Amino acid sequence: MNSIQSSLVRFMLRRSNIWNKPLNEVRKTMEGIKSNGMPKGIEILRQTMNGVSYEVFRHPSGKKGKVILYFHGGGFCLGIFPANREFAARICSMTETDVYMPDYRLAPEYPFPAALEDAIAAYRGIVGNGFNGKDVIIMGDSSGCALAVSALLALKQSSIEMPCALNFITPVFDLAGKGDSFTSKAAKDPFKLVDPLGIAKIYVAANNPTSPAISPLYGELDGLPPVLIHAAEHDVFLSDSTRFAEKAENAGVKVDIRVWRKMWHIFHMQAPFVPESKKALDEICLIVKSMV
Repeated sequence: MNSIQSSLVRFMLRRSNIWNKPLNEVRKTMEGIKSNGMPKGIEILRQTMNGVSYEVFRHPSGKKGKVILYFHGGGFCLGIFPANREFAARICSMTETDVYMPDYRLAPEYPFPAALEDAIAAYRGIVGNGFNGKDVIIMGDSSGCALAVSALLALKQSSIEMPCALNFITPVFDLAGKGDSFTSKAAKDPFKLVDPLGIAKIYVAANNPTSPAISPLYGELDGLPPVLIHAAEHDVFLSDSTRFAEKAENAGVKVDIRVWRKMWHIFHMQAPFVPESKKALDEICLIVKSMV
């Protein structure tokens, strides 16, 4: 990425300083950000299974034997907006695989553990709707990754089959905020967050942030399927990825972690105009496509 692109991207990420604003202002800003254009041929519909509403992205020649269950981020307080709707549709198009994005309940209107309950129900809904666990590829970004893994840690206590793989984009796994990258990466993180956990603290509220139901980094990770993590060098949440990868590997989980140099939180979403973001999204989608 050249210096002009770099300056443009950082300006766009910091515009209006939205991530340091109150939740209602963040929501209003996110609702107003338009997508860069939906991929052609992708059908978008709503479906309810097991009490959970999903936005479903269908590919016209999708591989019917597999499905992607995608948990969006947003600090457990932000829902499905044009930007992550376009992102899910792009993943659907690139992997030629249908994507189910649960529209889980949000804090503060529905406090913890509502989102976790919906995530557990969402997986059960997929598995109970013609798919086996081995047919499901779980993807997610940011706090959506914590939600996905916390749900799986709860589900593995039952006899339900685990998904075939986990593919995560700049994940958040520690809502206690104990990672050293919170300080070591703060100067180069383009979001310039006053508090990296920000609105996510609304979800945590008075609950124990080190509970595995909130922060899966503190759970027993054995038995999880293979994990691919795309982390970013200039992300204050980088140590969430590295600590999770180390703990999961020590628990016998196969982990592939890739740290992208000079990139930032959820940089894949800038694929339409950042070459490195396009390369990363191409890579993770190619890996997913090879599984279907």
